[in-house]
Amino acid sequence: MSVIRVHPGHPLWLAFVIHLGRHDMARHALDDDGAPQPNLHYLAAALGDQVVGNLCLRHQPITFPAADEDAGPVPLLGPSGEPVTELFVCTFAVDADYRRQGHGRELQIAGLALARDLGCYQVRSWSSRDKTANFALKMSLGFALHPAVEVFAPDGPPISGAYFVMRV
Repeated sequence: MSVIRVHPGHPLWLAFVIHLGRHDMARHALDDDGAPQPNLHYLAAALGDQVVGNLCLRHQPITFPAADEDAGPVPLLGPSGEPVTELFVCTFAVDADYRRQGHGRELQIAGLALARDLGCYQVRSWSSRDKTANFALKMSLGFALHPAVEVFAPDGPPISGAYFVMRV
């Protein structure tokens, strides 16, 4: 198994996009026309030419939520005045037949390494409470956990889960 950074034109790109579709995650990682989203980095867990796992990470500034509903988010600035960035996990999945074999762990470790390479301050993700295997994996890697309830769609139900954060 290897973790590979993929992009359009990469020989595994189509298999990667199909993997996203199998896990109903394409809408979180691709534009409506199927093109890659800006600032996203795509990692594939591959066995030969078969993609068995994915991790999509958005490179973004860390921002403070606006206290005034008319104002936008305020970026966190570092000691030299530059915006502080993170990689935020947009998708993460491993095919059921390949779970508990280290593929998810290797994807997460590769995501942390990519964050360091990009000069990010942290890696952050959110997971619903029912994803117990993801909770166990993130905690075993040393991620901090912050319980939260989120509403992801207008008129959507509140969902119990947690944010995971690791300083890189």
